[in-house]
Amino acid sequence: MNHLINKIESYPFDKLRRLLSSVNPNKKNNELINLSIGEPKKRASKKVLSILANNKELFSQYPPLGSMNILVSAYKSYLSKRFNIKEVANDNILNLGGTREGTFSVIQSLFNKKIKSKKPYVLMPNPFYQIYGGATLLAGGISKQINLNEDNDFSLDLNSINENIWKKCQIFVACSPSNPTGSVLKEDEIRKIIKLSRKYGFYIVSDECYIDIYRESKPKSFIEISYEQFRNFKNIVSLHSLSKRSNLPGFRSGMICGDKELINNFKKYRSFHGVSIPLPIQIASAEAWSDEKIVEDNRRFYNENFNLADKILNYKAPDGAFYMWLRTDNGEKFAKTLFKEKNIISLPGEYLAVSRNGKNPAKNYVRIALVHNKKLIKEALDRIADVL
Repeated sequence: MNHLINKIESYPFDKLRRLLSSVNPNKKNNELINLSIGEPKKRASKKVLSILANNKELFSQYPPLGSMNILVSAYKSYLSKRFNIKEVANDNILNLGGTREGTFSVIQSLFNKKIKSKKPYVLMPNPFYQIYGGATLLAGGISKQINLNEDNDFSLDLNSINENIWKKCQIFVACSPSNPTGSVLKEDEIRKIIKLSRKYGFYIVSDECYIDIYRESKPKSFIEISYEQFRNFKNIVSLHSLSKRSNLPGFRSGMICGDKELINNFKKYRSFHGVSIPLPIQIASAEAWSDEKIVEDNRRFYNENFNLADKILNYKAPDGAFYMWLRTDNGEKFAKTLFKEKNIISLPGEYLAVSRNGKNPAKNYVRIALVHNKKLIKEALDRIADVL
């Protein structure tokens, strides 16, 4: 067996199951509300699902590794409308089995073990989506975390990284809007990372699956800034998904866009582990990428839930995504208490972070997904207020 498997941390939800396994929740007048998973509960577009059903006979065919023409056109239209990227070639884009598959696989395809002794690091935020760390370990790299702290609005402290670390970096993983904090990278931060990439020769893998879920200002993409400033995507790939923007997590349908050399390398890697998007889902996905009305409705939906959080808990909404990153005295203890007393499942923040110098920056937080309807969210927030 692969000896590195035993070195991977348990997945956050495995840890959560163990934490809550011995707890008997108070179910009296307390319907179970699961706020631990970032799974949209709003319905997907009827038109998208109808297109899927009308093409169901195509499930009998092996799908190609690449994208159908109708889906390629939809990608290009989305990139043009959302990021004002007008000139994107077919070899700059490829479909994904969602950003989970994408981030894992692209880190595998980009990390060069031959130069590990010289450049061993993959930099990433802390807390972070745990796929980044697992992919780095299995690729043979060493994760190097940059803490996201409340005292600087959970922004990346790039100045804390010295030149020696930048020189030893192969890949920089970004996530904006952030899972779990909801913080959004500013334009000058993105430009700085791009310039550092060109100076020190590392790749940028930007997880942007929440980029269309925001409060007011549209978050910027790495490919958008690079295109504006340099008219190219050198060293950059950005990953996008229909899961959050279109309420289609079950589709496992996304897109990667960027440097064609990196995309071609990634495509070759993927051809050996079998990920491809079924034809009916590709056809339906094309419609989903063009449907902005449902995305606007989603933003209103989440903004209303954050308004409730402000009224009930005095919680200031983050700039993006749909999570509350709620500060407590101790995240694990709070999650157990909340489940025991109020039958609500939340996710301890420390399960999404690693300790540095004996300190875990997420130890005092829980992640709460505001994905349910207003009635259920209000009920949940009222119960949480009783425990805080």
